[in-house]
Amino acid sequence: MRVIASLFCTFLLAAVGGAESVKTDAARLTVPPIAPPVVSKPLPQLSQQMIDSWISVWQKRLALDDWKIEAKIVRAHDLPENAVANIHWSIPTRKATVKVLAPIDSTLKASEIVEDTELSVVHELIHLSLAKLPLDPNHTDQEEETVKRISSALLALDKHR
Repeated sequence: MRVIASLFCTFLLAAVGGAESVKTDAARLTVPPIAPPVVSKPLPQLSQQMIDSWISVWQKRLALDDWKIEAKIVRAHDLPENAVANIHWSIPTRKATVKVLAPIDSTLKASEIVEDTELSVVHELIHLSLAKLPLDPNHTDQEEETVKRISSALLALDKHR
């Protein structure tokens, strides 16, 4: 009799355990799956040291040695709309600040950001080189296009050495 009771209890526990298992599986099917963690793209290795190095090199090449030029990596809200860099200067004090876009706000492919940032630094320093020239405020688009061409050409020449 004990054997039958023991078998009955074992059978009952197995049946209840199986029912719970089925119930758990059913519940698992109704719960939405947890989304996999978002893997952010690795940001390029753009550093303040790199930007300072580019400033130093191009400042010498463009004969801007008498200027004190500071560089900053900034967020998009610290730049004009749609800009990836800009420069502000004071001719009387010979001081300038170059701001470049932080990689986190860039719309470029990660592999393009470092090279584009160097181009932006050169571009802004060319604007500084032209700071003393009388420029027509009604035709800044022509100045911008010329600066783009010169900075691209200089950087291309530098890369082919």
